[in-house]
Amino acid sequence: MELVTNWSRWFVPRACVAAAIVCAGWWTAAASGQDLEASEEFVDVEQSLGVSEPLFPEGGSALREEVLPPAEGEESFLGGDGAPESLDAFGGGDPLRHPHEHLRPFDYMRHWGFHHSSTEGRFTDKNVPLNFSSWLNRPFHLDWFVGPLLSDSPNKTMNVKQTNALFGGLRFGWDFDYYWGTEWRIGWSDPEIFYEGSSVRQPGQYWASDVNLIYYPWGDTRVRPFFVSGIGISQIGSLHNDGGPLEANLLGTPFGLGVQFQQTPWLVWRAEIMDNLAWGSEGVSTTHNVSFTAGMNIRYGARKPSYWPWRTSRHSW
Repeated sequence: MELVTNWSRWFVPRACVAAAIVCAGWWTAAASGQDLEASEEFVDVEQSLGVSEPLFPEGGSALREEVLPPAEGEESFLGGDGAPESLDAFGGGDPLRHPHEHLRPFDYMRHWGFHHSSTEGRFTDKNVPLNFSSWLNRPFHLDWFVGPLLSDSPNKTMNVKQTNALFGGLRFGWDFDYYWGTEWRIGWSDPEIFYEGSSVRQPGQYWASDVNLIYYPWGDTRVRPFFVSGIGISQIGSLHNDGGPLEANLLGTPFGLGVQFQQTPWLVWRAEIMDNLAWGSEGVSTTHNVSFTAGMNIRYGARKPSYWPWRTSRHSW
């Protein structure tokens, strides 16, 4: 009796598993047979209707939307399979995005021969680049300058002349790109004014304050030529008809060129030629007071790296 009981415990589970496998195989065969019969019914329907092509081509779908071909002369934006092509056909990419929004304002100035770091890199192949430093490591500068001022006549109608004098001042600037910078300048001089042919001279006054834009065509190089132009105010002394002193505040648009040389990361030497153009008004003529100046440029704004606790160096380059 114990032998029969053990045999039934071994045989019954395995018989159930085998029966389940047989039933699953029969159900699958029946389902495939129904699919075969359904496909044969579709073939019979197609033949009875005289359709030369299948109702549902391979890879097609009954839910696929039918797209009518474009009318004659109408442009189509659909591909060969009826799917939309790239949105570039509508003007490029995302219709909510401007096609040139990746360009910076200075990129458009390339059409006039100007450079910018977004397209030209740090420097051009004109001079020795700064391999272990950069002008933008210390983007701010404070400098002084001094040099001769070649004065123009403040009143050409009355033959009022102005003597040449020493011109000096201060600058504060910021280089916001390898090729571009801006600065504020204030300069002053003490020339004398007199009538042409007269030995009587009176103390005059000349000062200029302006904001300038600087362009560095070579970029981040040790020797750095530049062009500068801006707008500001100039105060020029002249004489009245009765010989009394006259002072006028004029609109100034200075422009010039120069060169910078980096001796150390924080010390720069600078020389330039500027035409301190002032437009005539208030009884004073338009003047071209040309200055030849040189000065020392102190660079600052570098962040000192800290490597603590791996390294305690506070050196900044």
